Amino acid sequence: MEIKLITTDNAAQRLKTDSKFLLRDLKLDLLLDVISGGEEELRKISSQQLMMPATQKAELLKRQSVLKDGIQHSELFYEVYHSACQALDKIHSYDDSTKLNYNYIIPVPKKILTQVEIALAALTYLDSISSRLRRENNFTATELVAFSQEYTDYYTDAFLKEVHAFLHSLIVLKKTDAVSVGAHLGKGLKMSDMSLLRILDNESSSEEKKGLLSYVLKSDKCYEIRIENTTIENEVREIIDSSLTWILKTISDFNYTVKHLLEQMKFQFGFYCGALNLYTFLKERGIKICFPEFSEDTKVLKVSELSDLFLVIKDSSAVANSLSYEGVSNYIITGVNQGGKTTFLRSFGTAQLLAQSGYFTPASQYACNIYQSIFTHFPEDEDSGLKHGLLEQELLKLHDIINRISPKSLLLLNETFATTTDYDASYLAKELLSGIKDSGITCLFVTHNYEFSHSLYSKEQRENVFLRADRADGGERHFRLTEGEPLKTGHALDLYREVMRESSDF
Repeated sequence: MEIKLITTDNAAQRLKTDSKFLLRDLKLDLLLDVISGGEEELRKISSQQLMMPATQKAELLKRQSVLKDGIQHSELFYEVYHSACQALDKIHSYDDSTKLNYNYIIPVPKKILTQVEIALAALTYLDSISSRLRRENNFTATELVAFSQEYTDYYTDAFLKEVHAFLHSLIVLKKTDAVSVGAHLGKGLKMSDMSLLRILDNESSSEEKKGLLSYVLKSDKCYEIRIENTTIENEVREIIDSSLTWILKTISDFNYTVKHLLEQMKFQFGFYCGALNLYTFLKERGIKICFPEFSEDTKVLKVSELSDLFLVIKDSSAVANSLSYEGVSNYIITGVNQGGKTTFLRSFGTAQLLAQSGYFTPASQYACNIYQSIFTHFPEDEDSGLKHGLLEQELLKLHDIINRISPKSLLLLNETFATTTDYDASYLAKELLSGIKDSGITCLFVTHNYEFSHSLYSKEQRENVFLRADRADGGERHFRLTEGEPLKTGHALDLYREVMRESSDF
């Protein structure tokens, strides 16, 4: 059974991004803490999907549909996820028995008993999940309906009881490994076409359980031989093991199939449980959320009341921003120091990752494109090894991005080229935007470089939009972006006066 609540995109269409820089630049650790709810396994699942989102509209709409069902049936989603986790934990406690090189010296009956214990442990959770799905199955997502139907049709009460009874019948192997086998004599008086007739339990006759006695004719069709020779004992052991091997294979195959199913449920329902954790967290704090709309025909960025999740989690609140543009390739963001420029860049990058994971976004409206890759270029500390200066570090990272970025991607630049003179930085920035102009890449560029931003503004090119973080007359920051011409000053003196005033208080 293959669960399709999450479908992995073709490798060629997957986001070719660097999770290390995304985590650091967008400060996603706090977000992952909320999504995971403190569970390490859930953090791994969520991080994997968040760092490598989908790039197909149909897949994203499917995930949104499943998540909407998850919000309505959150207890069921949590129960399936935790049941799968607990079942796998028990299975992994028998880890040695699942290895291909499991000790060949261990008798087959002993291996069967181990596999029986694994199967019985899994059956408890399979039954629990099946019962819950039968009680609660009013889903709307096509893939969730299909999964529920297929699962309950296969793991019926009758089937589970039959498997349970079969497994319990094998527990007799704890007390005896005496078996009754049937075979023909082949060439060289060797046994051929051997088959297991039954396992002899404690209720079998004492003569029958003796196995092979000394050569005594019991009837015209049955002969028994007493085993008093080590060689013969070993050969009989081989006969017993051979007769039980198909049982071992049958149960092992069943356990392998069940383990694969449980791993799918753990990963896929875990992914949605992470979204449910975030949903609860944001709802409790009154943060507006919406499911994104995706445009494939034209470049679109329409967001209303977009919040920065880092600040929401850290400070329980954040100033929201709203934008609405079509056909724009470059968003040049300028304005006052500490005015919310980097915060907006981070909030958009985070929201886009959530959108392309199939999650909701922290906004009342969010309409966007589906990007083939997402890259960030934020300031870094100076190389501790002193091999490269700051500008060289920037250029090396940009070189890596340019080699990996694909058309129709998203590039988030924060104070890029701030490590050199305004003249050089302006030239480099213009060259960068010129180089990506025809690639369909969308670029958000936070900069204090007036020479670069104003020269671009003066060209009045339709594909460029200029956003500015402003201040009140008294120097207070609004932390909101509005469209506006770049200014020569970033009002750094406001910050200088504030710091100096605080210092003079000591």
